[in-house]
Amino acid sequence: MSIYKELNDVKFDINEFEEIPLSESGQKRIIRNVQTQIHPKKHKKKWLGLGVAIAAICLLGVTFTIDKGIIANMPFVSEPIEKYINQNENLDYSSYKTAIGETAENARGKFTLNEVMIDDRRILFSATFEPADGIKFDYQTYIQPTVKVNGQEYTERTGGQSIELNNSMFTVYNDIELSEEITSEEVNLEISYDTWRYHLDDHEIIEQPWTFNVQASQKNLLAEKKVFEMNKTITFNNGELATIEKVVTTPISTTVYYDLSQSKREDIIIDIQSEDGIKSAYGEYPMMAYMSTELGDVSHVRYDELTLGGDTKYFLVARNSEQELIGSPIPIKQ
Repeated sequence: MSIYKELNDVKFDINEFEEIPLSESGQKRIIRNVQTQIHPKKHKKKWLGLGVAIAAICLLGVTFTIDKGIIANMPFVSEPIEKYINQNENLDYSSYKTAIGETAENARGKFTLNEVMIDDRRILFSATFEPADGIKFDYQTYIQPTVKVNGQEYTERTGGQSIELNNSMFTVYNDIELSEEITSEEVNLEISYDTWRYHLDDHEIIEQPWTFNVQASQKNLLAEKKVFEMNKTITFNNGELATIEKVVTTPISTTVYYDLSQSKREDIIIDIQSEDGIKSAYGEYPMMAYMSTELGDVSHVRYDELTLGGDTKYFLVARNSEQELIGSPIPIKQ
């Protein structure tokens, strides 16, 4: 008999459980995870079995603390890379990802590298971590990798996130910002998850890191990637300058690279606006930025989910941290 049928026949004595109000978002999250696990490619109305059992529990408006962890320990599918970019949108970057599915294990637990995706000067990873007995791990604990790209170290900055799937399994996301563009269609990645970080402060080196040597493809991404060389200067209202070097757009993001060495302020965002000036990338799209006024440093702002193209005309404008426009627009010639 299927475990799903068995669960439908389970009888719960509610008086044995601690009752805690379940928020609307919590109900939606549980149902979404169940739907993804059972029928990832089918319509919502077709999910049955376990989905019915969980939905019935949700309708009671409570969560249950079950001694044996029947519900809590069910193996949900790890979240894809797209959810790291935007949890609320139904993104699909299948054409640009490489599925890995390799597992390594040490005394801290089992680590599975699920997916890799290469974007313009960055690499994103999705993995699943199952802590060993006695290993404390939560959403404020981060596992960070050291990465070699085609045998070279190009890492400039790293980011990440840990998301609890159930009380014994976590999705671990990482993104690596690179100092150089990677131009080869096939990319060799030597990945060593060797740093264990608590609450972004304390960290320790993992003596026996989880290591992977994998091949990732960016052939499809490179075929659709566009580079707009700019070499244009924006003059701010106070007379200071920013030099726009280039704009790079891919199916995943659009990034503006610029020089702030002639400015005293580091909080300068280069915004992308439509021709009518109404729609602005700043605030419309998930954004990551690095700003520096040091000579030789390259500042950049990356707008995820934004791809330039078609007949729409775009302009670059400078904003400060108060979102005030501080310079005249410069057209992006496509």
